[in-house]
Amino acid sequence: METEIVKTNNQKISDQVKVFTSEEIAIIKSTVAKGTTDMELAYFLNVAKSYDLNPFTKQIWCYKDNKNNLIVFAGRDGFLAKAQRDKRWNGIASDVIREGEKYEINIAIGQISHVKDVVSKAKILGAYAICKPKNCEIATIEWADFDTYNKGYNTWKSDPVAMIKKVAESHCLAKAYGISGLAIEEDFQIQDDKVYTIDHENRPTVGAIGFADELLRRSTYAEDTKMIIENKLCDQSLTNMELEEIMNDLKNNQPAKY
Repeated sequence: METEIVKTNNQKISDQVKVFTSEEIAIIKSTVAKGTTDMELAYFLNVAKSYDLNPFTKQIWCYKDNKNNLIVFAGRDGFLAKAQRDKRWNGIASDVIREGEKYEINIAIGQISHVKDVVSKAKILGAYAICKPKNCEIATIEWADFDTYNKGYNTWKSDPVAMIKKVAESHCLAKAYGISGLAIEEDFQIQDDKVYTIDHENRPTVGAIGFADELLRRSTYAEDTKMIIENKLCDQSLTNMELEEIMNDLKNNQPAKY
């Protein structure tokens, strides 16, 4: 009986959206729209329809936040697909900047000067993206600071260049082409299929947390206290000020040789 009800609900949503079959809707609900109610799912599918983005290629997806609000996301490919259908489409350029490279970014007048060292393996400072829709006087430029966005694991570890460029490109496309109502995944932290907003201005960098973790590992604290501090370091709401306090305590509790 329950299965029949689910099928009926999916069919109703399918009839309303008129893009996906009931079988496709069942797949979407179990993959890129987990935990959504029928009303939320219908809303998400209508947003996907209005932007003409494909959930099956993860151009668009959704999560609930910690307050149970539905947030619809688009990936860089989603923003790019939407922008490319705009009659003003005029291309986009992006690149990473590494330590030692000469560059100047003037966002106010929409100009970038960057002398790239193509063989450099120096530390990545960040990435920029620039696009200038037709009939716009000034190009839109977005800068993504690497230490701010770097998560330090998965693709961020194996291909950091591609990941930080995606951040800059997504923000640039959204701003230049006025693509509103779609969130950018890198502006959020995902944990247990819930998303938490990241305040990038106040968010500790991966490097700073890593240094604190190293101090914790060799500290003189008892194991139960270390566990408490470790949980604080993993807290999604940890601020720079709180991290600084933790690091000061850790520095005062190191073995004598340190």
